[in-house]
Amino acid sequence: MTVSWLAALSVTVALSGCAQLQSGGSGKGSAGSGEEAARNEEAAQSKEEAAEAAKNREELSLIESGKREEEAEATANTTEAKAKARAKKREKDAELAVKKKDKEAAAKRREAEAKAKTKTTTTTPTSTTKTTTTPTKPTPAKKKTQTKTAPVEVTVKSE
Repeated sequence: MTVSWLAALSVTVALSGCAQLQSGGSGKGSAGSGEEAARNEEAAQSKEEAAEAAKNREELSLIESGKREEEAEATANTTEAKAKARAKKREKDAELAVKKKDKEAAAKRREAEAKAKTKTTTTTPTSTTKTTTTPTKPTPAKKKTQTKTAPVEVTVKSE
C-alpha cells in the first residue's frame, strides 16, 4: 500500500509540475489549488489505508480468537476423556480387587472347613477304650494284720 501511495503522490506532483509549465507559470493560484487537492487526496488515501488496516487487524483478531477457543475446547475434551478413562480404570481395578478378596476369603473358608472335616473324621474312628486292671499294693495297717484289697479297674481313653 505504501508503494502505491508513493506512486500516486509522484504522479500528482508530476502532473502539477506539468500544469505549471503549460500555463507558463502565470497561474500561481491554480498551482496552490493543485497542491491542496494532492494533499486532500493523500489524506483521504491514508485514511482509507488506516481503516483497511484496522479492519484487517480486527478480522485477524477474530480468526485467532476463534482458533484459540477451538484449541481450548479440544484440550478440554481431551482432558475430560483422559479423566473418564482413569476413573473407569480405577473402578475396574477396585472391582477386581473385591473379586480377588472374595476368592481368597472363599478359599480360606473352604480350607478351614476341609481341615475341620479332616480333623473330625480322623478322630472319630480311632477313639477306642482300653480297660486294664492293675493290682493295688496293700496299705500297711496299724495292726499287724494285713488285709487284702480288691483290684481297682481303671479305664484309659486314647485318642
